[in-house]
Amino acid sequence: MYPLTRFYARKLYRQKLIYIFFACFFTASFFYAFLISTPQMEEMLNINIGIVGRRNFPEFMMRFYVGTVGILFHAFLLTLFICEEDRNKMLYQPLLHGENRSRMIRSKIDTAVSMSMIFVLFVAFINYITAFMRWGYEIFEQAAFIRTIIKYLLSGIYMSVITLGIVTLCICTRSAWKTIFFVVIYLLADQFIYGSNIAFLQKIWVGYYINLWTFTYEYQKIPCRELLIGTFIMALYGMAFFQISLYRTQRIDF
Repeated sequence: MYPLTRFYARKLYRQKLIYIFFACFFTASFFYAFLISTPQMEEMLNINIGIVGRRNFPEFMMRFYVGTVGILFHAFLLTLFICEEDRNKMLYQPLLHGENRSRMIRSKIDTAVSMSMIFVLFVAFINYITAFMRWGYEIFEQAAFIRTIIKYLLSGIYMSVITLGIVTLCICTRSAWKTIFFVVIYLLADQFIYGSNIAFLQKIWVGYYINLWTFTYEYQKIPCRELLIGTFIMALYGMAFFQISLYRTQRIDF
């Protein structure tokens, strides 16, 4: 790993917000796994525990992180990681052993993207731990386990692309509040586009395929065609965000 990337990784993982968030997420997952199993809660929530529980619980819980909570968490964390350094004039200046702007922002991007994948996999770990505590070895039924892990890996790719988008927003707006505002607008637009009948817009929208995999194909195998097209579209968005970030970094003039 490049030394500058290690430096930024250590700096990022010192953020107390990370540990507070995952402690709350574990607590919520733990209690949810037990509460939805009670007849009272099953009736109140109008759910079928045979569908959302047991081997399907980790996949069911994935939507809460990938759909909204995780993206907002990333937005708050990355604005602290990038916008605050920008405000303190520490983000772009080549202060570390003659490093230039491009290499510094690349290191930050590497750290942020790897963070996204690690966090999604950690969410999977939390959900499997809480599900195991409630339902035991039944959650590792082979077909469901393989299907769910594949969806978590795809969610990690999606969250990495979204992270690149948030980094790009941080660099373009140079404002934490503006970045968070645009992330909220994205979440609203994402739900609108997924629920609309505008086929062309859906096919080119970065969030459409993760919604398709998470909701339409929930507890089902993802068709190979949808898998390939969705991964390709997300890769295009990721490359575009990456190039925009580098370009905007070079254009900043203090």
